[in-house]
Amino acid sequence: MTVTVTYGVNTSRTNLVFAITNNQLTLSWPTDHTGWQLQAQTNTLSVGIGANWVNVGGSSGTNRVIVPINLTNGSVFYRLVY
Repeated sequence: MTVTVTYGVNTSRTNLVFAITNNQLTLSWPTDHTGWQLQAQTNTLSVGIGANWVNVGGSSGTNRVIVPINLTNGSVFYRLVY
């Protein structure tokens, strides 16, 4: 008997879905994008998106992350990269 296990990662772009509950932000994406890395950066709106992206710890092993909302941050940007 032969067992073949195939692993694959979808390399096409996808949208992040978000929800806010009790000062927590939930970000999720399709399960076929598990293995992708969620990245974030905090800048003021006048600065916008820059090059200082930071990996969100543990996000490459899941398709859902919950982060606390910090009202002192001017703005926070998220992206999903592979």
